[in-house]
Amino acid sequence: MTRLEHSSNPHSAKRYERTKLIASALYFTTYLAVPLVVLLTGLSVAIRDFIYGSISGNPVLGASIYFIGAGLFMPVLTLPLSWWSGFRQKHRFGLSRKTFGEWLLFLLVVLGMRSLFAVLLVVGLYALLAYSGPYWWAWAAIAMCIVLLLIKVITPVVLMTILCKTDPLPEGELRDTLLSLATRVGTSVRGVYVWKPDEQTVMANAALAGWGRTRRIFISDTLLDNFDDAEVEVVIAHELGHQVNHDIARMFVVQVVIIAIAMFITDLALRYWSGSFGLDGTLHDIANLPLLALVMTVVTAVSVPLHNTYSRHRETAADDFALKVTEKREEFVSAMEKLGEVNLVVRDPHWLLETLLHSHPSIGRRVRRASSDPE
Repeated sequence: MTRLEHSSNPHSAKRYERTKLIASALYFTTYLAVPLVVLLTGLSVAIRDFIYGSISGNPVLGASIYFIGAGLFMPVLTLPLSWWSGFRQKHRFGLSRKTFGEWLLFLLVVLGMRSLFAVLLVVGLYALLAYSGPYWWAWAAIAMCIVLLLIKVITPVVLMTILCKTDPLPEGELRDTLLSLATRVGTSVRGVYVWKPDEQTVMANAALAGWGRTRRIFISDTLLDNFDDAEVEVVIAHELGHQVNHDIARMFVVQVVIIAIAMFITDLALRYWSGSFGLDGTLHDIANLPLLALVMTVVTAVSVPLHNTYSRHRETAADDFALKVTEKREEFVSAMEKLGEVNLVVRDPHWLLETLLHSHPSIGRRVRRASSDPE
């Protein structure tokens, strides 16, 4: 189990968490400040007038052109921060083996996929703003929920196979154990696959991805290298617990509620402020785009702690399921400790950070609960 050699003491985990917090704060500040500056300086109105006067007077096409320009500008603006947080710091703490070229290619692929989705989202939103009447926000929420559902069904498997090398787990005792475990808890899986980020990262993970016929168990090769079979079993049992407890559906419902509330608040904000900053007062004015981005950023930031609180509750339930179905408490504890070491996670973060930012309970909390010594 030599892969654990990269792991440092708890102080390294705390330093790494500090860099992630700094990066998150800088990203959040940037995505607040840029739209605000564009609105307050009148630049958004100037961009709208240029697009309508020179290129297009159609609000949907105009919004697409505006957003494509913004979509190129923001990644370039934040590229130094992306390099510092996603490349430099991960190399500094021994969590990545990517070369700069590999990191940049991966970043471009991810940005390309995100940008394509975002352009389609903006086109859809402005079509609804322009043509669907006062309840555009409700139709937008419905459309976004349908897209979210498709993403949950298709994207995990597609991303796993596109962004990482994947191979079926060879026949053997571990494969038989995992397939038997899935059958025993009433979950059908297409197979067990190994995804191979090993050449680029030392971080370990596992997932149950896809729905129905696309559902598969994925195990990173770094997990296989660092964990014995019993530890892998309890990790997969945790993932199966999410399926058995219907956590995917539960979390989807939570996300649907958050999306509906977010779109309603966005509608209120556009109606209240669309006559300010030199905007023409119509909801489908493409100069509203920075205002739309600003409101969505704030709403998302407020919703994250609420989402995370419920997520931690469901993660605890999945832990309990894994312990019950495997009856391997010691192996669960050792697996959690190793995950913390391999992924350089702070064992007991400050309660406020855990409450606001963590989608999973802390490693320390999970270990104490599994050891029948809950707080």
